[in-house]
Amino acid sequence: MYKRILPVFIICTLCFLMTACGPSDEKIAEAQQKYTQLVEMHNQVVEAHKSISDASMDDTLTEISGQIAGFEEFNLAEMKDEEIDALIESMDLVITSYEDALKEISDIKAREDAAVLTSIPVSVENGTSFTFTSLKLFETGDYGAHTNVVEDMDGLLPGQAVTGLMIKRDVDNTPWMLTLADTEGAEYEYELKVSEYDETGITLKLSYDVEETKLVIEEISKADKSAGENSAVQDAES
Repeated sequence: MYKRILPVFIICTLCFLMTACGPSDEKIAEAQQKYTQLVEMHNQVVEAHKSISDASMDDTLTEISGQIAGFEEFNLAEMKDEEIDALIESMDLVITSYEDALKEISDIKAREDAAVLTSIPVSVENGTSFTFTSLKLFETGDYGAHTNVVEDMDGLLPGQAVTGLMIKRDVDNTPWMLTLADTEGAEYEYELKVSEYDETGITLKLSYDVEETKLVIEEISKADKSAGENSAVQDAES
């Protein structure tokens, strides 16, 4: 795999002894500078390629990097100026190939990043007669500190809604949790199945089933809301 190819380090590869009838100092310096630029570009591509999971470019990049070894075989001191010009031109072509590869890697990285995390807006509507003093949203398995989004309010009062909340769906569709606590000290938790949501957003409408004496949460996607259709109603665990 290309990801196993190590970066190239600039050694004395193109640092050759000069002879009296050899090329000019300027031409040798120009070739050495071009080789340095090529090595730097190679290393940049290697690092960028490590950041993506897509392996579709492995063969292409292996082929490009193989040309660097070929350049190391040239003895500048034995070449004419025009031959060095041709060598520099060849290195320029490889650099251009690397630049194109770097752009493609950047595009792949952007697509992978977009696929890894999808932002989903969330609103919570309180259709109960309770006031909730705590409302937290966090990814399942996240054991860090969780922000109470109504901490700086008088709580989520009956008839009120909290908007502008955000959850992130990852490639594993890891569920999120909604936890609530009311003024009476009762606590509730509800699992948000993010695999069923899209980026248009979701509204969580809270209601209380008096007969069953439990909090009920109705999930309403923005798409469903626009069409006048509601999604499934589930109970929150107390």
